[in-house]
Amino acid sequence: MQKIDLIREIVVKKKAEEEKLNLKLEELKGKKKKKLTEEMATYFSGILCDPDGDAYIEVSDNYIYFKMQHEDYKYPKEILSLSLRGKSWSDDERNRIETGFYSTTENSIFELNRMVVIGKVGQILLDFSDDILACWNSVVNDFKEDIDKARKALWAKEAEIREHEKEITELKNAELSKKLESGGIEFEVDEENLYRLPTLDVRFDWTVQNIRSMRILDKTKSGKSADIEIGTIHKTYNSDKGEYELVFRNNKYERVRMDKIEYVVHWNKDKIVSS
Repeated sequence: MQKIDLIREIVVKKKAEEEKLNLKLEELKGKKKKKLTEEMATYFSGILCDPDGDAYIEVSDNYIYFKMQHEDYKYPKEILSLSLRGKSWSDDERNRIETGFYSTTENSIFELNRMVVIGKVGQILLDFSDDILACWNSVVNDFKEDIDKARKALWAKEAEIREHEKEITELKNAELSKKLESGGIEFEVDEENLYRLPTLDVRFDWTVQNIRSMRILDKTKSGKSADIEIGTIHKTYNSDKGEYELVFRNNKYERVRMDKIEYVVHWNKDKIVSS
């Protein structure tokens, strides 16, 4: 369908634009994270250079994680986290710092070093919490406008793509409906797995299984129901031949709900092979 192909070309171009916008956003977020890490390191530099504990920090949007190398782990182990919180979850400005760490009775060198780091972090928080919060908020504020713009541009592009993809789906569905009402549609048949063929509830207590073809014969004036011809396929035992064979049947059903017909067709549209 030419119109669908044109829309697909537009979607491809817009997805390329989306990727650029996403890369720009991630670049800004990376710069903010780098700046936050550098600024937070100035407050905790005294513990980050400990040759025995080998501690360092990782910064995310709302957390500062303290980690140390552990001989039993292939990756650094988290020993302490600081959560920077605002008055509410939607508040960008942080006004308090919450600590999080685990307790243990183990007295290994690693755990004793961890206790030392936690103690040093606690002392820094007692002395500089207000400064840390002010510094954090300042960095976040420096990047806020650019990140918000980049995020809104990305969201707008994503919305455009969704609208075009919705249009493609609607056009495909309209084309399927048109085929259903003209020559009909046929589903791919796997003789070894007939149970995978579509089924349709032609009545509340009557289900037609193993559907290989469907064609609308006539619709009611409201368009909510239709007379439909359904082709089915079944395996039946032929006693004369002593084997199973495929049996094809065509039957007509009156006043079948169109919403049920459309659901079956659209849900199984990947199985349609001809019309």
